[in-house]
Amino acid sequence: MFIKGIKKGKNIELLEEINIPENQEIIVEIKEVSNFWTALQDFRKRVDLDSLDDDTFENLRDKSTGRDVIL
Repeated sequence: MFIKGIKKGKNIELLEEINIPENQEIIVEIKEVSNFWTALQDFRKRVDLDSLDDDTFENLRDKSTGRDVIL
């Protein structure tokens, strides 16, 4: 289950109701929500694109014309 929340001081305000009984022990994993640019920079730190073969990204896109559309 993934629930978004907003940190306010030492509290995290959940943005939706959760169906968990009172006093139920839970584990919370904290992940900072990042924007595209931050995610791209993180990806570039983890993956050395120069070490990939020239044909690594070939044939990734489907070159078919797709399905027929009836108007």
